[in-house]
Amino acid sequence: MEAAFATVVIVVAVVGAVAAVVALATGRGAYDRIGRGDLAVADEPAPGRELEEVRQLVETANARRVARGLPPLDVEAEVMERLRAE
Repeated sequence: MEAAFATVVIVVAVVGAVAAVVALATGRGAYDRIGRGDLAVADEPAPGRELEEVRQLVETANARRVARGLPPLDVEAEVMERLRAE
């Protein structure tokens, strides 16, 4: 009985190793395709969305500056500068 158990353990380990090698060989690029299906959310933001987000970020930073007693920023100029930097 103990010999049969050892045989089963060895056979299962060998079959598992072979299955792992086959999966590795046939699965090239599978990780890169995750989230790329028909129901995936688009990676690109909607047009104008980035401008709105940067403007909101600059306006919030400007409000914090004013609250600390620092002079306010020119929000439009700062938004354009940050968009150019990207």
